[in-house]
Amino acid sequence: MVAADTRRAARIDVAHPEEWISILMALGGAAGCVLFMWLAPGFSPQSHIAWAIPGWIAGAYLFLQILFLLVSATQVRTLGVLDTIVAILPVVAGLVMIAEWLLGHLSLSLFQLNALGLMISTSLGEFLLTVWIRFVLNRRTIAIDAT
Repeated sequence: MVAADTRRAARIDVAHPEEWISILMALGGAAGCVLFMWLAPGFSPQSHIAWAIPGWIAGAYLFLQILFLLVSATQVRTLGVLDTIVAILPVVAGLVMIAEWLLGHLSLSLFQLNALGLMISTSLGEFLLTVWIRFVLNRRTIAIDAT
């Protein structure tokens, strides 16, 4: 009986393919922004059009995350909460970087503060949409099995 339960538990996936893409995008976005801020402190582009690049990246990121979220929401199967948990990671990373900037440990330019604000607002929007669609619209709940 225990062996049968062990084999069944081994086959359960942690996340589905579209959730993995969403998770990797959130982790990559957070890591890329943090590395950009720490490795190039005070960076400010010379071209005025470059100031729009973080906005376009944030818009594309949010579009793709919502697309993956809607694809996973239309399917009738169990959904993991790992995607929801990882979605808040860029917000936390951004808030830590703001705290470091306020303490004077990190020198940020106005361009970097703009990019940081976009990362925090975009990631917070994605997190709230994920929670809203998964748990409110689809009426999904988190259950803990005691057996």
